[in-house]
Amino acid sequence: MASNIMLTLLFLGVVLAVYYLAPSRMRWGVLLAASLIFYASASHWMLLLAGGSACWSWFAGMKIEKSEMGKEKRGWLLLGILPLLGVLFLFKYFNFFSASFCSLLELAGLSADPLVLKLLLPLGISYYTFKMISYEADIYMGKRECEPHMGYYLTYVLFFPQILSGPIERSESLLNQFHQGLSYDGELFEEGLKRIILGLFKKMVIANRLSSYVDAVFAAPGNYPGLAAVLAAFFYSFQLYCDFSGYSDIAIGMGNLLGLRSMQNFRCPYFAGNIREFWSRWHISLSGWLRDYVYIPLGGGRVSWAKRGRNLLLTFLASGLWHGDNWTFVVWGGIHGVWNLCSPKRKKDTVNLPGRLWGTLATFLGVTLAWVFFRAESISGAFFYLGHAVRGFSLSFSDIQNSILPFTGDNTCAAYFLTACFFLLLLFLYEWGQVYGKGKDKDFSLSYFWLAVMGISVALFGVFGVSGFLYAQF
Repeated sequence: MASNIMLTLLFLGVVLAVYYLAPSRMRWGVLLAASLIFYASASHWMLLLAGGSACWSWFAGMKIEKSEMGKEKRGWLLLGILPLLGVLFLFKYFNFFSASFCSLLELAGLSADPLVLKLLLPLGISYYTFKMISYEADIYMGKRECEPHMGYYLTYVLFFPQILSGPIERSESLLNQFHQGLSYDGELFEEGLKRIILGLFKKMVIANRLSSYVDAVFAAPGNYPGLAAVLAAFFYSFQLYCDFSGYSDIAIGMGNLLGLRSMQNFRCPYFAGNIREFWSRWHISLSGWLRDYVYIPLGGGRVSWAKRGRNLLLTFLASGLWHGDNWTFVVWGGIHGVWNLCSPKRKKDTVNLPGRLWGTLATFLGVTLAWVFFRAESISGAFFYLGHAVRGFSLSFSDIQNSILPFTGDNTCAAYFLTACFFLLLLFLYEWGQVYGKGKDKDFSLSYFWLAVMGISVALFGVFGVSGFLYAQF
């Protein structure tokens, strides 16, 4: 169920029926039960791990608040956070660091076989771990009090719409809404339905449509013309964005149907005029988390230029490592770290529209280039891919023909290619309106015209055979 969005939405329908039949004071219990069932559908032992971690962090939060400032308070913070990081390291990073350590030994002339643990990565561990760490850190810093209601806290950590791919919601947001009472909100319910349609359009109509092409070309770029490598890089930019932001829209929309507001996770990031603005629009919940709990504790920007650069680079390297256990992610984070460090601060009002459009194009091209390292299996593979895209690039008829062939592998590839481009154009026009039109001052808007266009597109052109979400791997 967790890997199939249509089953998840069907499950949500059952939950909604029970949820709104239950008394308002008991609805948190329905949410908790639904979250436990949802997680257990993936794995019972994963549920025990996630639930046990949540119980420990709730207990640690109480101890942090009751402790006096000084060693005792810091001690409980470490006791609360280190086991969470230890579990994350064991399941996600142990094999990576074990193999990297053995590679270093080989460079020194020593031989060793890496110790490999055959462990299944728990569902959403990167997301719920960050939720719990921020909760404990906020109590330590005096930003919030500990949550006295254990059931509310478990519901916040395991909230099933967000467990798979976020957003990484801050504790004060959902917990405050639990305490205020969970009631039906007609306008929010309508907004939730619209968000789900938008998310399905991005995921089913665009991301799933592009996935087969991207997978084929990235798996063997040498088998295709350089033009195909260029197209696949651009298509991957759109696939990743539509897949991840599509899930975020669906997750936020599911919460809206339950009467809950969640933070915005994407704001048309490919319309950003520079790299700093891109990171204020892309994966906002992670960017904000890293800023508040990594960058600022390291010293932030109110230090010397050298220390600021160190803090920024370490934050982006942490962002890269958060995404996966491969040096390609670290390189990707390093590219963005250096780019942000070298990017001058600009006020939005000082750039006219033509200048902003050039900045947007340059930012998108740079981000797409960096995504190649994010998508590649190895650093050497990423450089081979980029080299082939440059050396093998040609606009000859045969290369154009062979560059769209990976879509279907037969003569229908041209129609499939044009269909994909048409839906990308629709998304571009919609987001242009969000950035420069009437919806520019809102977190979210979807007119009935766009609702009809996207709803019909999902029903007639949705690709439903592709399960799962890219960011669920991270």
